[in-house]
Amino acid sequence: MDAVRAAEAATADAMVDLLLFLLDGRPFAVRLGQVERVTAMAAFTPLPGAPPVVAGVINVGGRFLPVLDVRARLGLVPRAPRLDDGLVVVRLANRSVALWIDHVEGTIHLPAASLVPTERVVPAGGWFDAVTALPDGPVFIHDADRFLSMAEETELDAALAQGAAS
Repeated sequence: MDAVRAAEAATADAMVDLLLFLLDGRPFAVRLGQVERVTAMAAFTPLPGAPPVVAGVINVGGRFLPVLDVRARLGLVPRAPRLDDGLVVVRLANRSVALWIDHVEGTIHLPAASLVPTERVVPAGGWFDAVTALPDGPVFIHDADRFLSMAEETELDAALAQGAAS
């Protein structure tokens, strides 16, 4: 049994809170504990030298945060930002980032036992750590800390440093 399931199984009554959002009409989620805030879409500035998955940077509460294009990461059809899009600011291990999403659906509170490790459903879980079933179908839960590869983290650090020096 993997570590995630072992921890969940340790407490049969354990619950998990998720922020549910949509991309191209499909539901996805992030763990609510990683979410700092949700904000409306605002203009972001391109960041030269950043990995392709970084759409730009935005000033949120006096902090400049990379805006990560979840659509690009998942191989969905690219599109320009819309006024009704949203940004979900999440805490990663080394930084906070803004995830560019279509629409926030709300929060859900589920038994931890209802989450299945992604590797049990698809061969390479990639950017997800679990999947759960809702009445309308499956919801893949992002592992925000796996969104950027180590190489992309390094590239982003260099681009941010270059931007700060300009």
